[in-house]
Amino acid sequence: MIKKIILSILIGASIPIFAHEGHDEAPGSLKANHGGAVKAGKEINLEYVVSGTQVKLFPISHEGKDLSPNEVKLTATTKLPKGKAEGAKLEVRDGAFITDIDFKNAFRVELNVSASKAGKADSFKLQIEK
Repeated sequence: MIKKIILSILIGASIPIFAHEGHDEAPGSLKANHGGAVKAGKEINLEYVVSGTQVKLFPISHEGKDLSPNEVKLTATTKLPKGKAEGAKLEVRDGAFITDIDFKNAFRVELNVSASKAGKADSFKLQIEK
């Protein structure tokens, strides 16, 4: 009798494991094509990859496809914790918008990105840390 109860518990506990087999991502999760973090927007998504003081921005469609820099216009500003917003220079290289962050002895900088595609706009607020 105890063996049947234990066997029933083990079988019952294993059913949810098999029911989700084959799913790599949770529904609604955002895929990072370049190993960064992805922020969801209304019109597009934005993936950002931080390497030291350099930030690479990759516009991505809601379907997860990279968008060409020719399709999207990005502008950005940086803001130190106790400072004013300053324009950030964005350079297009290798399919990405690239900027260098001047931390000025701060640990964290807020990077605000405005994106427009086909006349529709999105904005993203990113926290960039050293």
